[in-house]
Amino acid sequence: MTGFKKEKLAITIVTGFLGSGKTTFLDNYIQYLLKIDENPQLIVNEVGNFDANNQLSHDINVIPILNGCVCCDLKQDLLIQMKQLIAKKQTDHIVIEATGIANPIEIVAACQDPEIIDEVSQPFIIGIADASTFIARERYTQQTQQLMEEQLKVCSLILVNKMDLITDDSRKNLTQLRNINDKATIFYTEYGQVTEAQLNTVSQQDIEFEHTHGDHHNINTLNYTFTGPIDRRLFYQFILRLPENVLRLKGFVRFRDEPESIYEFQYAFGVPNYQPVECDKNLTIVIIGEHLDVERIKNKLDMLQFT
Repeated sequence: MTGFKKEKLAITIVTGFLGSGKTTFLDNYIQYLLKIDENPQLIVNEVGNFDANNQLSHDINVIPILNGCVCCDLKQDLLIQMKQLIAKKQTDHIVIEATGIANPIEIVAACQDPEIIDEVSQPFIIGIADASTFIARERYTQQTQQLMEEQLKVCSLILVNKMDLITDDSRKNLTQLRNINDKATIFYTEYGQVTEAQLNTVSQQDIEFEHTHGDHHNINTLNYTFTGPIDRRLFYQFILRLPENVLRLKGFVRFRDEPESIYEFQYAFGVPNYQPVECDKNLTIVIIGEHLDVERIKNKLDMLQFT
């Protein structure tokens, strides 16, 4: 992947299902691009009204595209942002982090729009797959399985992430990746870590694919904003009792026993994770799932907030 600098602007799309570790990988990837003297600009697409993944340790420009999926209703917003970056001539590499429910084919289509196609290279697509989720993908609906596989089908590079969380015996099931994409380079990683030497061995593949629009109407979201600190114990109980169709929760909360502190919460596939953050944040959480009963979850959050 050396020698990105060409006459045309380089584009990398980072795709992968919810909770696969895209942002963690991006932190490493941006560092790699800076080391080889790139000047990257990052566009982040989030489902929700805030960017809960703004965790990069590098001081680069991050452009959020919020409140929807860029492969559907926000495709025009992506095109506008890219046209602005091209006009400013302040970058030679645009990196796009797609939301976990995006089909990268639609993002490729936006990047190859007639208005900008003469200015940009064919996108290089990197897919991040959570090893445990990929192995157990049959527990999800057929639509969601199809989305997971379509995200990986078009990649030139696939990182099978969180390998430390699966057993040696389970690893044989990962060979099914080759049935989905037999051209991509595959690396097996922990914490999204990939070396500079590994990245330098990867070349862009001319992968043939059908341009289909894969909808994800089975996946919906709920944004909820707390007006103040909440009871820690009740929130933990809420997390532990989330139904199986909740795929992802992320956001920021305060607790009554520690009202001056803000915690960032992440929840994916039954595993919660949280940590304090130093900066001020809106007390908003985003819940993403399959066929969510939004009103029921909202009622539970209302009870939690006012108890």
